[in-house]
Amino acid sequence: MQQLTVLVVDDDKITTAILSHMLDKYADHVIIASNGEEGLSFFIEHRPDIVLTDINMPRMGGLEMVEQIRKLDEHVKIAIFTNFENRDILLQAIKFGVNQFFSKPFEAKVFAQVIQPLCDDVLEKRRISTELARQQNILHAIKKMAHNFLQHVDWKAALNTEMVRLKNAADTSAIFIYQNHIEKNELVAKRLYAINDNVQARARKQVHYRKHHLMRWKRHLERGEYVNGSIYSYDKSKQKLLKAFKIECLLILPIFVNKEWWGFLGIGNTVDYRLNVTNIEMLSTVASIIGSAINNERNLHSLEMSSAVFEHTMDGVLITNADNRIIHVNAAFSDITGYPPKEVVGKDPKLLKSGMHDKHFYQQMWAQLTQRGNWQGEITNRKKNGEIYIEWLSVNAIHNDNGEIENFIGIFSDVTHQHKDAQHNAYLATHDPLTGVSNRVLLHDRLEHAIEHAKRFDKCFAVIFCDLDNFKPINDTYGHSIGDEVLKYIAGIMKSSLRKDDTLCRYGGDEFVILIEELKSFESLETVLSKIRTLSNRSFSVNGIELTVGISIGAAIYPNDAQSPEAILGAADQAMYNAKKQGKNTIAFFQRHEALYCSNTYGLG
Repeated sequence: MQQLTVLVVDDDKITTAILSHMLDKYADHVIIASNGEEGLSFFIEHRPDIVLTDINMPRMGGLEMVEQIRKLDEHVKIAIFTNFENRDILLQAIKFGVNQFFSKPFEAKVFAQVIQPLCDDVLEKRRISTELARQQNILHAIKKMAHNFLQHVDWKAALNTEMVRLKNAADTSAIFIYQNHIEKNELVAKRLYAINDNVQARARKQVHYRKHHLMRWKRHLERGEYVNGSIYSYDKSKQKLLKAFKIECLLILPIFVNKEWWGFLGIGNTVDYRLNVTNIEMLSTVASIIGSAINNERNLHSLEMSSAVFEHTMDGVLITNADNRIIHVNAAFSDITGYPPKEVVGKDPKLLKSGMHDKHFYQQMWAQLTQRGNWQGEITNRKKNGEIYIEWLSVNAIHNDNGEIENFIGIFSDVTHQHKDAQHNAYLATHDPLTGVSNRVLLHDRLEHAIEHAKRFDKCFAVIFCDLDNFKPINDTYGHSIGDEVLKYIAGIMKSSLRKDDTLCRYGGDEFVILIEELKSFESLETVLSKIRTLSNRSFSVNGIELTVGISIGAAIYPNDAQSPEAILGAADQAMYNAKKQGKNTIAFFQRHEALYCSNTYGLG
């Protein structure tokens, strides 16, 4: 049974009794009303999740009641049951926003098809609403934590208040903080703080990474990675350790102080509920704040927490007043942007604008910032030297006791290198790392595109399979390093012989495949292949060693020889083997035709 309230409105007691019985497995609370007037009154009083109503009733009919309910609540789910003999009534019900219809007499199967989607929709919206509320509560707790930590040079003085607030906001059961120590040349973690809803829980005073079989967790944490999961997904040794904490689910976040792994923040739940990625990212901020607080305690006892957090965090920080004028930036801001504080204080942050975002982008950003009090996302800005960079920016509005915006705090990190790394990884996924030409993945993608293009525009293309002759003796005699240079040399020759739009792929070992689109004639293809063979036959020097290789070339034509990627590759491969049989270092076609099949349209021969 689900935690739902359903209002049933009908003047027939037998009908309401039947519906009430059928709703037993769908809702835990069913309210019965005998007419529309009573139903409207009960709706206002109980605010049910779903309304089931008849149409024809004394005092106030079902449609009139629905119309009044819709004025009060646009989202409540409403279903009407009747005989539906009047089409106008049905249209009017649709106009009033009725979600479902079902007819009398009631059949269990039909009723289930009506009520279950309504219940699912209500519960899903409730889940989303709960999750959004949780995220807002966590953000609020983080803001309060950052603000209150700024008021305490001794961060531990505010720790309990902020951890209780965070536990309630995240709706978790336990929070604990452990600090790393070296004992007898072994790394252990000692409990610094713990709070748990279960009074029987025992948070260990000390956790021994090796003794308690937590070395894998240790490796994750010291790399800056979190640990998250149900205790039942761990081995028995970890289960035994975690059961003492009286928790079912656990999130562990590393705490770093001045780039050094200091310890960890643990967040546990007594139910098997794993926090999602968004919540984890927000809670990671808590670990960062604690790390900054500890760093402040170590190095900046004479200054307020704000200076410590702003000046020593690796992220750039800028603070503006309510008019969006910069009043403070940290050292990382200057390191990233190239602007010293004196050149930006008193100015609008728009001096960093790159011109790569339109007006609508900034309007949406400010709309969310003023309505929700926060915004985060990627933004492209410009450094003082004109260099474009990409940053991940998080902006929060800080309110005073009267609820008015007093400041905006922006925290950002330069993610340009991550973007470049992603582009590089994408390149490696589609290119051969030795020769720099395409690999099989990109070739198959280009083949699919070539076939689609050829079909649409009645075009032809060629697939050429190339295999080096006498490459193995070179590899065996001079070693793989010389062999690699030979492959790069041959790839360069082939590439220089092709058009920009042609595709050259290292298919494997000393095999290459060429895709030539927009093929005009056999003669033009033979010219290209002859050039490749001639250039490949020339002697060349690698590290002072004179070398000569030959090349066997096989060609197949689409659509003359095959019509699928696998078939056209197979045809070209067969043609290459035919070239090998003919004595190597020669060119062979899968079959010779009088004309290309697409020549009827273009007059090609």
